[in-house]
Amino acid sequence: MNNKNIILFGQFINEFGSGFSRIALIILTTDWFRNPIYVGILTFSIFVPEILLAAPIGYFVDQKSHLKWLLIQSCVAAAASVIAIFLCVYINLKSFVLLVICAVVYDVFSEFFDPIVVKLTVQLFEKDEYNKINAAISTARTSAGLFSGVLVTGLTSFMPIEYLFLFDFLSYVVVGLILLRLSEPKTATRPFMGNAGGEYKSNLWNSFGFVKQLLHDFPPLTPVLVTALLFNVLLAPNSVYFSQMSGEVFQNVKLMGVMDSFFSVGFLMGSIIYRLSYERVRIHTFLQIAIVQVPASFLLFGESQNIVATLVGLLLLGAALPFFNISSKTVLQRVIPESRLATVSNSYFSLINLTQPIGLLGIPMLINLLGIRMFSLVAGISYLGLALIILAMRKISPALD
Repeated sequence: MNNKNIILFGQFINEFGSGFSRIALIILTTDWFRNPIYVGILTFSIFVPEILLAAPIGYFVDQKSHLKWLLIQSCVAAAASVIAIFLCVYINLKSFVLLVICAVVYDVFSEFFDPIVVKLTVQLFEKDEYNKINAAISTARTSAGLFSGVLVTGLTSFMPIEYLFLFDFLSYVVVGLILLRLSEPKTATRPFMGNAGGEYKSNLWNSFGFVKQLLHDFPPLTPVLVTALLFNVLLAPNSVYFSQMSGEVFQNVKLMGVMDSFFSVGFLMGSIIYRLSYERVRIHTFLQIAIVQVPASFLLFGESQNIVATLVGLLLLGAALPFFNISSKTVLQRVIPESRLATVSNSYFSLINLTQPIGLLGIPMLINLLGIRMFSLVAGISYLGLALIILAMRKISPALD
């Protein structure tokens, strides 16, 4: 098995197992404490460290020469965290504080996986292969997420909830064993030390500082980041959209699961399309397509009177996101010095994720005020108008290629 297949298979298994724990934690918290506030606190407690620790985790990765062993160590640590959660459930230790601590520790160790893989991609493959590898990783992770979601739905009907965590534990064991076969470069890349990558200097806890320097050094990325921030606000409360459309518009709450599946299938389709067409379509063109496709498909989803057209809109919406995400990751891998790649790229994506609470808290209030139809119309037209202005001003530059 070559390096590419090891990374892809590892990503598939890791995402597959993590899907079990993500769903099991929500089910467990709901079942034990019978109050949605606890689910909100758990979600928030996991979200905050992801943002605060983005730059320190990236910095730690940049300091290491042998990323293969760091990746294996992170798998071992995450597996131990999952076992801790399993034991809490197995002995019926209903402590919300302990559950939150275990979940946060597990999530922190899991957060090492992405920056390590981003940097390994740069070390192991040629620059013109980055978008191909990133598209393949996106395909593997999305298909694993879909598969685990379907499987968990079936297993929870007859299997005790604690055994879902064991599936995740076993996935980390499998990934760790697979990674033993990964071949790192014979000459290990020199880690960040002293002045290496010195053009990116900021307080270790200040992700914004690293992103500010990145945009200063590479201005064509600025409109991409601004668009990503706005899209993240719009798409953060997807579950709210699905519940409103299924319950209020089509009067059938069972359609919520169907809508979620169509969105995920669309994301998988977008990843596959990117993988098949990356040689013929330039990165800035993918970004231009995504910038228009997101608001246009959101309008189709929210304003259609027909369920088929609504589901088509969700497919198109899901398919647009890999165009944007894969292209953005590839640009970062090409323009950031390898010695600071994990630090700066992790900071970049944490800044984007920081806007999620705005959408999660603000948009439901607007929907409650305007209704889902009026909100989708106003938001869709506003975003589409902004997208057309960005394209008309040629802000998505070929320099991104």
